[in-house]
Amino acid sequence: MIEVIFVFLILMILGGVAIILITKNIVHAAYALCLTLVGVAGLYVLLMSELLAVVQIMLYAGGVIILLAFGVMMTNRLRGEKVLSESKNQILGGMIALGTLSGLMYLISSTSFDNSSELVKSDQVRQLGISFLTDHIIAFELIAFILLVALVGAAYLAKMSANE
Repeated sequence: MIEVIFVFLILMILGGVAIILITKNIVHAAYALCLTLVGVAGLYVLLMSELLAVVQIMLYAGGVIILLAFGVMMTNRLRGEKVLSESKNQILGGMIALGTLSGLMYLISSTSFDNSSELVKSDQVRQLGISFLTDHIIAFELIAFILLVALVGAAYLAKMSANE
């Protein structure tokens, strides 16, 4: 059953990447990127790393896609034309991709992985939460305050530029 889920996630990731490479519509590419990032989060779940899966969905599949959508919506489009992307330097990009793939394949094939059947069972999210709220509470609250100040500042600057 795990193998079927793994193959499904890999096909989901590769399908999203293929759509990103083929489409010229930026909005479609953003949705395909979301599909790819959710597939990677599924792989994290299969690797029993729930924290990374949640971070992947919240930060990347959520945050980055929303930023891309707002970026597309905020661009000044002339006469309602679609925002399209152009493919430039396809040969150079293909050569870099093949070089990266061959380097990764070499590293993976030359690495000896531990095939032990014992799984480390730990509650990552609980341990991280306890660590944040005990040992690192000052840094945690300081980061939250800085993010709040940045949000209020961005809202103020957006309001000021809208009034001009």
